[in-house]
Amino acid sequence: MGGALGSMVRYGISMLAAAMAWSPLWGTLTANVMGSFLIGIGFAAFNQGSWQLFLTVGVCGGFTTFSTFSSQSLSLMDQGRMGMAMLYILGSVAVCIASVWLGKVLFTH
Repeated sequence: MGGALGSMVRYGISMLAAAMAWSPLWGTLTANVMGSFLIGIGFAAFNQGSWQLFLTVGVCGGFTTFSTFSSQSLSLMDQGRMGMAMLYILGSVAVCIASVWLGKVLFTH
């Protein structure tokens, strides 16, 4: 159920990005940053158990988009846009790690 919920929200973000004429990269980055933040919250707010698994594995597993991120990164490389690809890859990883940390810190204290 968590995976289905996460997937539906991810689809909504994709549709919103398209409606706003944003690059698909922004929709993917938004989902990955939000999902990273939610995983941080899940680890901080819930002890190991059903709710933590529901949020982290289920919702965030269906919501985040590593395969789309990887495909988009490769597409940028195939287009010869190496600088943009490296910026997208490094920026996504850095911001997502920071988001996990922030979610965890905000819900630990």
